[in-house]
Amino acid sequence: MTTPTSTLPPGPAAHPAPPLAGAPLSPVLRTRGLTKTYGSSGTGTRALDGIDLDVARAESLAIMGPSGCGKTTLLHVLAGILRPSTGEVLHEGTDLAALGDRRRTRLRRSAFGFVFQDGRLLPELTALENVILPRMLGGAARRTAAADARTWLDRLGLAGMHDRRPGQLSGGQAQRVAIARALAGRPQVVFADEPTGALDQATGRVVLEVLVESCRDSGASLVMVTHDPAVAATCARTVAMQDGRIVQVYQRGPAQGPATGGAR
Repeated sequence: MTTPTSTLPPGPAAHPAPPLAGAPLSPVLRTRGLTKTYGSSGTGTRALDGIDLDVARAESLAIMGPSGCGKTTLLHVLAGILRPSTGEVLHEGTDLAALGDRRRTRLRRSAFGFVFQDGRLLPELTALENVILPRMLGGAARRTAAADARTWLDRLGLAGMHDRRPGQLSGGQAQRVAIARALAGRPQVVFADEPTGALDQATGRVVLEVLVESCRDSGASLVMVTHDPAVAATCARTVAMQDGRIVQVYQRGPAQGPATGGAR
């Protein structure tokens, strides 16, 4: 497969409005004293152990560490998929744990986007239908959802492939559909869990670059879980985890392109 270049044409307007000059930027997500324990209290496994973390608006953040360190649990708690055992996750000042299941579901559909390692596309739907379905479930009109989906699919190098089903796409193309699905609703935060883990190095490198650039250009924050330092290096900031704790923070400044290769 010939891989399209990662230079992206202009896309839809960013979700958040530009701040006024000199205005302070509050984090889009903030955690304080976050813990998560699986199993019985006192005898269970503590996956998160006192996490304090801010996610800035339009920031690219990598959460890195070995298997079992708690990084995927942290992503799921940040996204409101799991409730913490103690502590809080604030989105725009609202504690996610205080929301009922229905309100948290609406929040995930309207403010958050998701890219998973295996894409999680519905095999019976076309690329276009996979992108528009979450928008329509969130209440968007089909015409509006389809127009946004076509814009993102074309922008991500999938022009002419709107009617293909996932089984008719390469792994890299399928992940581009997943990225389009995550960004079509103009989310504030995109959560990506090992988004290149199922791809070969060359394809993973390009898909990763597309993901980072697309989030940056749309104004969305990117929170990406990875075990690969080369993947983490594409983000402006990396937090390294071990045994449920943040043990080190790396600040790089503006996000860079992939250095050596995607996660395998």
